Amino acid sequence: MSFAEDLKTELAGKDPHAKHCTLAELAGMFCYGGALVKDADGAVSLTFSTEKEIIAKKCFTFLKKSFNMNIVAEEFALTGRRGRGYAVRVAGERDALRCLEEMGFRRPDVPRSEGRIALADVSLRFPERLCCVRSFVRAAFLMGGAMNDPDKSYHYEITVPSASVGEFLTQALGQFDCEPKLWERRGSTAVYLKDSERIADALTVMGATAARVRFEDIRVVRMRRGEVQRTVNCEVSNLAKTTRAANKQIEAIGEIERVIGLANLPEELREMAQLRMDFPEASLQELGERSVPPVGRSGVNHRLQKLLGIAEGLRVKEGG
Repeated sequence: MSFAEDLKTELAGKDPHAKHCTLAELAGMFCYGGALVKDADGAVSLTFSTEKEIIAKKCFTFLKKSFNMNIVAEEFALTGRRGRGYAVRVAGERDALRCLEEMGFRRPDVPRSEGRIALADVSLRFPERLCCVRSFVRAAFLMGGAMNDPDKSYHYEITVPSASVGEFLTQALGQFDCEPKLWERRGSTAVYLKDSERIADALTVMGATAARVRFEDIRVVRMRRGEVQRTVNCEVSNLAKTTRAANKQIEAIGEIERVIGLANLPEELREMAQLRMDFPEASLQELGERSVPPVGRSGVNHRLQKLLGIAEGLRVKEGG
């Protein structure tokens, strides 16, 4: 499975110990797949729909654990395409409204006739406890989250069903200094993170311990790979600079040989000119080590600069 699939599987297996956290996670799920429905017979129910069986099972389990009510799970065919969908339903207006109230939703007006109210558009009370905020973020990622393979790029996002849910989720992640951003594209809105440290923090917020460990392992490997690449690039750049400088020096020495001859140079410059001609790829340090007696890098550079100056003077004279 992909990193994102493994992450969602891990999150789906998380079970909060406290009821208030379970209710916060249910609220996150119902923001995406929940609706208050009135059917043709006037019966009111609270429904949750998803295409993921594992999420439907989690919703059903959490409702059963939190409420002593008649809760029904159903399977249905998807309209216009292959596959199955899953629904969890709380029957009865009183029980439906009680569930919404305990999850933190503002009590919506029940439709007067047949219809539905999507809970993405219903105001939700922000959790007072940080543990409940974590549960809400976990549910939101399960419902609308996506994450790139961190070995290729860093990108974490949660698509939101409404602007109000986007603001709610931005505030939730902001409680943990994740500094999320919002983007809108082709009619869709998402909360996203691109900084690797912020993504690691978000994984911790959701309680994805295994995913966080795997993410950090990949991040370390990428950092080391980047350090190696930067070192190689630096060495290549230095080698290119050395080669350009050596070619310029060899050209200058050739000019001196042609005009006045190397034999007319002072001994230390004659020796350095010959060494540069014999070892065109050698570094300043290597040239210095081959000198008799050995010379430091600054001494080698000083002599080569003198040779360049002499060659330049000869060109000026010839030009004049």
